[in-house]
Amino acid sequence: MATTSDPARPATTPPGLPQRAVREVMSGHPVQVTASATLEDALAAMAGTKLRHLVVVDGAGRCAGVISDRAIVAAWAAEPGCLSARRVSSVLDSTPAAVDVDAAVVDAARLMCGTHVDAVAVVDRRGCAVGIITGSDLVTLLTR
Repeated sequence: MATTSDPARPATTPPGLPQRAVREVMSGHPVQVTASATLEDALAAMAGTKLRHLVVVDGAGRCAGVISDRAIVAAWAAEPGCLSARRVSSVLDSTPAAVDVDAAVVDAARLMCGTHVDAVAVVDRRGCAVGIITGSDLVTLLTR
């Protein structure tokens, strides 16, 4: 049986890790979908790329948020057959889950925790997505 802690090895955060810039740990060139795309289109993009999150962009190419496979499944569960009719924008939060490219890792983690999401977009000064950081990215970072 596995244990969750080892008394001989205290749990510590590597020095400087929380203040590390998200640009150092994000996945660059995020797969994007427009807010006007259907949930079916977003799901197809996820299946084709084997990703669980896509960055959503508005008509001007600015980040409008992140859509997850869970949001699509929840929409389908509430209304089977809606995937070809509902737009991605209908499942987005009103405030995009995004951090600035110069933000610290701890800022991304706090946003994820505070908004109950498991991925945030990383945006430049213009509000365009340049990356994405997920809970899995943060866990991987902690294990290095």
